[in-house]
Amino acid sequence: MKQVLDNDAYNVMLCFLDNQHFTEKPAEEENLFFLKNDWWLCDTAVIDTINYSKGGWEVYFTFANYRKPLQLIVRKIIRCFSEAKASTAAHYMRRQAAKDQRGTLTVTIKDLNLCIN
Repeated sequence: MKQVLDNDAYNVMLCFLDNQHFTEKPAEEENLFFLKNDWWLCDTAVIDTINYSKGGWEVYFTFANYRKPLQLIVRKIIRCFSEAKASTAAHYMRRQAAKDQRGTLTVTIKDLNLCIN
């Protein structure tokens, strides 16, 4: 079934797109500082996660700053068609990506200082 916008909805959408030019403002330099400030990635704990999605096994890496555990980045690394291959690839890629290849840099749930209330 083909979905079609009616004329009223289409005109409202066009009006919002036209007005977006006037309501938005360009980003300031300090708003984009986190993209340039990547020094903390050198000292991160690398955590690999393997998920099954749409017929394949996807390997994700979480790079978490062990000094500030809430500072993290999650990236999809590779997609494999067998769980064994994904597990092996994740193991070796994690060791390569981590500054500390033995895996002694860790982030635990206690580091997050979460309040359960």
